Amino acid sequence: MRPNLTHSGGITLGEMASRSPVMHNEQNKSNPTPIRLAAGESPAQHREMLAELSRRLDRPHTFAKDQFVRWKPGLRNRNLPDYGEPAIVRTVLPCPILNPEENSSSPYFREPMSLVVGVFMEDDLVEFYVDARRFEPFEE
Repeated sequence: MRPNLTHSGGITLGEMASRSPVMHNEQNKSNPTPIRLAAGESPAQHREMLAELSRRLDRPHTFAKDQFVRWKPGLRNRNLPDYGEPAIVRTVLPCPILNPEENSSSPYFREPMSLVVGVFMEDDLVEFYVDARRFEPFEE
C-alpha cells in the first residue's frame, strides 16, 4: 500500500499519478495549443521554421581574430549588433564561458559565450561576449 504523501499544494502522489502528464495553463483553457503562431501561419509552417532555425544554429563556422561577423538570420538574441551590422571578432575563447544567469527560463541561462565581438557605438569600440553559434562570417 502507498503512503499518503503530499507536497505543499495538498495533492497526494496517488492523485498526481492518476492525472494526465500534460500540464495545462489554467488561465488559457480556450487555446490549448502550446505554440505561438504568427498571423496566418499554420502549425506545419511553424514547425518548419523551428527546424530551419535549429539547423542554422547547429551550422558551424570557424572564426579568427579581426574577422568580420554578423548575426545569422533569425538567431539574434542581443540588442547589439543590429542585423546586417558587422562586428569584429576581438577574441575567440578557447573554452566557452557559460552565462551565469540563474533563471532557467531566461534565454541566456547557461548560454555558451565563445566569442568576444566589437561593435562601433557612439564613436567607441564596445565589446560583447556572445554565442558563436549565432554568428556567421560577414561577406559583402
